Amino acid sequence: MVNNSLTVLRSILFPKKGICDKTELYYRTTDSSVCTCKKDKQLHIRGTVSFDTYFNSLSVKKYEEYCKLSALFLRLKVCGFFVLRIFGVEKNKSGFTEKMLIEKSLHQKKPLDEIIDLSAFLGEHYAHLYFTLSSENGTFYGGEFLAGSEKSNGVHIAVVICTYRRELFLLKNYQELTRYLSGSRVFHPNNIHCYIVDNGRTLDKATMDNEYITLIPNDNTGGSGGFARGYYEAVKSGKDYTHILFMDDDIVLHGEMLLRVHGLLKLCNPSFDNLAVGGTMLKLSDYITQHEAGAVWDGKRLHSIGNGEDMTQRENVFGSAFYPQGNYNAWWFYCFPARWQKTHGYPLPFFVKEDDIEYSLRCHAQVAAVNGIAVWHDDFDGKYDGFQEYYIKRNELILTSVNHQRAYPLFQIRKLILGVMKQTVYQRYFLADLIFKAYNDYLRGWKHFQKTDTIQLNQELMSACQPLIDDAAIIEQYGIAFDPDKHAYSLTEPESLAKQFFTLNGYLLPTKDNNDIAICDLAKCRAVNFYRRRRVLHYDPHLHKGYVTQQKRPLLWWNMLRLCGYSLKFLFRYPFVRRGYRKHLPDLTQFHESKQ
Repeated sequence: MVNNSLTVLRSILFPKKGICDKTELYYRTTDSSVCTCKKDKQLHIRGTVSFDTYFNSLSVKKYEEYCKLSALFLRLKVCGFFVLRIFGVEKNKSGFTEKMLIEKSLHQKKPLDEIIDLSAFLGEHYAHLYFTLSSENGTFYGGEFLAGSEKSNGVHIAVVICTYRRELFLLKNYQELTRYLSGSRVFHPNNIHCYIVDNGRTLDKATMDNEYITLIPNDNTGGSGGFARGYYEAVKSGKDYTHILFMDDDIVLHGEMLLRVHGLLKLCNPSFDNLAVGGTMLKLSDYITQHEAGAVWDGKRLHSIGNGEDMTQRENVFGSAFYPQGNYNAWWFYCFPARWQKTHGYPLPFFVKEDDIEYSLRCHAQVAAVNGIAVWHDDFDGKYDGFQEYYIKRNELILTSVNHQRAYPLFQIRKLILGVMKQTVYQRYFLADLIFKAYNDYLRGWKHFQKTDTIQLNQELMSACQPLIDDAAIIEQYGIAFDPDKHAYSLTEPESLAKQFFTLNGYLLPTKDNNDIAICDLAKCRAVNFYRRRRVLHYDPHLHKGYVTQQKRPLLWWNMLRLCGYSLKFLFRYPFVRRGYRKHLPDLTQFHESKQ
């Protein structure tokens, strides 16, 4: 008999229309098996179906690492005759081995629960547990893994979503959250609430507010400002939330992820009192490729964990139990202790970029990434917003100032030089100016950063960038139409690295094809695309927009001269400025309601 005090770790998920229909993320069939999913809630099985998958395999190693489990059960609801087999997965030098732990016949003439005790397999060093179901003609209605602990934690979650004019994505997630929470056996208005911070002020509070969701109109203070506002409102509500869950507005979300976070936190071992649960990002382009399962910032660079792995592959699912622990997780889905604001303050007002890294490092997060806790998000590879060059450079400098990793001043100068020269080679001289501005604003110190009007600054940065124009305007202004063949060639154009290096990418040589306009991909261009080119169309094939730039040799020499001056200035002022940011971090991380 299962004790009612047991905690649901995770439900068995089926493919769901509108969320994800990639079957092999949920279950696998043999060649002779027939499996039909009906209404996202049941499987009609003829043959054998295996649940050794990303969303349904239980990473018992991870749960035993973060939780002190005293009992473990699998509850399945079936109708018909089934053979159930439970397998344990172990890692060895040659890969993974699997051992059948239980074989049991299930026979139900009407849909009823079958409960299997797995407690004996705790502490046996299995990486994963999974099950298979075999039937000649049966129906599987779902199930769940349940666990018990000697002592469980009270978990009350405030979900914070920051949105800015992404109504289609936001409203879809709003509907998913409302549907899931209103039908949940675990959640109720007293232990979870969602705060949607509307930075664009385009949503109607009267139609959005309900017992689970509160809409907060806000000025466009960026992602960090919007998340901080929601965080502040949750704390100010007096509802004694134990955890805050930051969530992007443009993800594809299954409501089950809230339950999986809740289960992990409820059974969390007291030794992990600073545990933060990070959601893995799967790419929306194919739904199966992992972008990141947490990450490590080493003071110089970002190292993504599990990047590029196909999570329909069994070895990748099993291998996820052995990922190293990251020191931060991006805020597309990130749940952390609400008490952080008392001891560490609120996120820095970065507007966008690096805020997630800085806050996790400042709060000494113990980041947990577990298979099956994930969201889908658009790829970043095909996106490029030039104005963000400013935020990336300035915020990384502040990040390296306020945390206790090494300073690496010469590395910061190297990044300045490479960043400016890259944009100069790409004929994006306006972005080189923004990088100079980022370093200059950083060197103006913590007081300047504290007094910055983030809304006005963002408007200035966007105004400084060359605007994108559509195909019709490109034809009207430049007399050319986008040529897909030229665009495709620009991605594979052969390189002549020696010539590029010794001629400063052709700046020391006459330009060629003066009457022609070369084409490059706005997000994926390379230096060779600009070699000896007088004019180049920077084109975004997703937006069908672009802009044209022209080579300006005097700006090459001017930027090189400026680099000399800025490098010297940075080298001498950096130690003093860095100490100022670190010393006054408490002043920078207080939430000021008057600024919202």
